[in-house]
Amino acid sequence: MFKRTLPALGLLVLAPLVGEYLLGNIAIDALPMIVGIIPLYGGGALLIREVARRWRLGWPGIILLGLAYAVIEEGLLTRSLFNPDYVGLRLLDYGFIPALGIGAYWTVFVLAIHGVWSIAVPISIVEAGSRRPDTPWLGKVGLTVSAVLFLLGGAVPALASPAIYPLSAAQITWTLITVVALIIAAFLSVRFRRPLLPATPAGPWTVFAITIAAGLAFWLPSLLALVGIELESIVPAWITVGFYLALYATMALLILRWSRCTGWGPWHRFALGTAGVVTYAWHGFFQPPSFPAHANVDHMGNAVFALAALGLLAFVAVRLRRFNLRACETAPDFL
Repeated sequence: MFKRTLPALGLLVLAPLVGEYLLGNIAIDALPMIVGIIPLYGGGALLIREVARRWRLGWPGIILLGLAYAVIEEGLLTRSLFNPDYVGLRLLDYGFIPALGIGAYWTVFVLAIHGVWSIAVPISIVEAGSRRPDTPWLGKVGLTVSAVLFLLGGAVPALASPAIYPLSAAQITWTLITVVALIIAAFLSVRFRRPLLPATPAGPWTVFAITIAAGLAFWLPSLLALVGIELESIVPAWITVGFYLALYATMALLILRWSRCTGWGPWHRFALGTAGVVTYAWHGFFQPPSFPAHANVDHMGNAVFALAALGLLAFVAVRLRRFNLRACETAPDFL
């Protein structure tokens, strides 16, 4: 039983490590804080993964459920989607939409962060190292526990910030409608699956390189801000938002096209997850932590987390290669 649940335990821990520590948002001296965020990040990622595999939603379902998670966290829990002065920053000013009370730039930016990196990337890495990547790891009890963990994790932001930003009834209603719509879309996505194409997709290294380039493009505006170049002073918000939406659409169409090819396999999916991890690893060195930390401690932590991430990727790659060799050895010989 321990071996069967080990991947689930790994995902519980890896999701917050990637989502906050590898990102560089929390420094290594605040590592004990992971106990408080495992239920939200880990519980959320595990719940989404188990639901998606139990109901055979596939990766489109995981991404859509990840976006629902992002809306819950940033809309209802931390409320950064609506708070104009969240953590002392004016995150909504760039591309503010008065009718919705949100910032267009921050919304398309932060939802992708959680949907892709907090949820999809940890799931892809743990599944790549698992013997059962496409089947549920937990039974009904385990699924219930992961749901309870996620619900308990949702209380952490409220407890950590007693003066939490108040939401209007309309904001709560539209946020819940968005969450429900994304969940329904995840379950309906299986109806739109198309047959495989007798074609060869791009190689894993090509997939990795293109995804790395997409990650660099995603973080470019943030990197420019760190060196004092504020986009809002030189580029209209609608152009930046349009750039992000075009980036998302391009990558989504590419991955959907690749994954429909008969040659698409575990190494391609691992390449996508690896690119996500590597992107966060280099970005962590530029990201100032949300909680005060000495610069030397912060950079040391970035190096430790980056090296640990590379070590994990190497470990998973070895296991994946071993699984593929065993599959070839046990495959029937029809020649």
